[in-house]
Amino acid sequence: MALDPQARRILDVMGQNPAPLDLPLQQLRAATADFSRPKTVPEVAQVKDIEFPGVAGPVRARVYNPNPQTSSPQPALIYIHGGGWCLDSIESHDSVCRGLANQADLVVFSIDYRLAPEHPFPAGLEDCYTATQWICSNAQQLKLEPTRIALGGDSAGGNLTAAVLMLAHQRHGASIAFQLLLYPCVHMKAQTGSRTAFARGYVIEPDLLDWVIDSYGGGHDSSDPLLSPLLAADLSFMPPALIVTAGHDMLRDEGKQYADLLQQQGVKCIYKCYEGLIHGFMNHMYIWPLDMAEQATAFCAKHVKDALNSTTRHP
Repeated sequence: MALDPQARRILDVMGQNPAPLDLPLQQLRAATADFSRPKTVPEVAQVKDIEFPGVAGPVRARVYNPNPQTSSPQPALIYIHGGGWCLDSIESHDSVCRGLANQADLVVFSIDYRLAPEHPFPAGLEDCYTATQWICSNAQQLKLEPTRIALGGDSAGGNLTAAVLMLAHQRHGASIAFQLLLYPCVHMKAQTGSRTAFARGYVIEPDLLDWVIDSYGGGHDSSDPLLSPLLAADLSFMPPALIVTAGHDMLRDEGKQYADLLQQQGVKCIYKCYEGLIHGFMNHMYIWPLDMAEQATAFCAKHVKDALNSTTRHP
């Protein structure tokens, strides 16, 4: 399928920006934050920041609650933002989380984790794991239904989502009911058709991808499944999944391969590729017109909501 015309216009604007690696790190982060600042900010009934203990100091999360007055325990989505493990923040994904909270009618917790290269693997992963365990352990205090908690993220956040679920299995941590992976990076050194076909001019380029992977990996073996979930020997313990990719994205093929692997190992997994879209479309739709991304967001929200509503509730 041809590139969506609205996505094409986004790429044209991106092409006018300086090459990311031409900028010092802090300047790159500032430029990325400025470029990704949403023009549309959906209203949510209650938005607040919280902190809880982490392995290296407090971990911050932003909580989006569309129904703060309800007395009934609510379903929740713990969301891990993308940005190549080195960029972006809960601020850059604020509108994404607002949209998911409203459309899926659940509480969203957006996790602020430590970034590489200052904090390489497994620092960010441990923050996300700690956050997930804390939220699940404090479900009653947070007025959440513990059997209806999902975990999700986009790009690097999708990678961290998969890795958190692996750690939870290894460490006998809290159970997660559903996972949402949006255009995830699941193989650090993948050699796929999409990594070749969309290597130039489609948001992610090889030099940037190599830099964020090396910065986050910090010299660790890239075949470790906590870095490359696609290489895991056993994924049969994983919760049901929705994996969404973009047709014009370097990461498309590995996302499809991961969905296939989950299905082969008996995990219920829905896979959906939006052929006309580009990497990061969940963010782009709040900055520029992108009708297909709005449809994709509604699709994701519906599937998360339906999945959590179908799980067994506590009496």
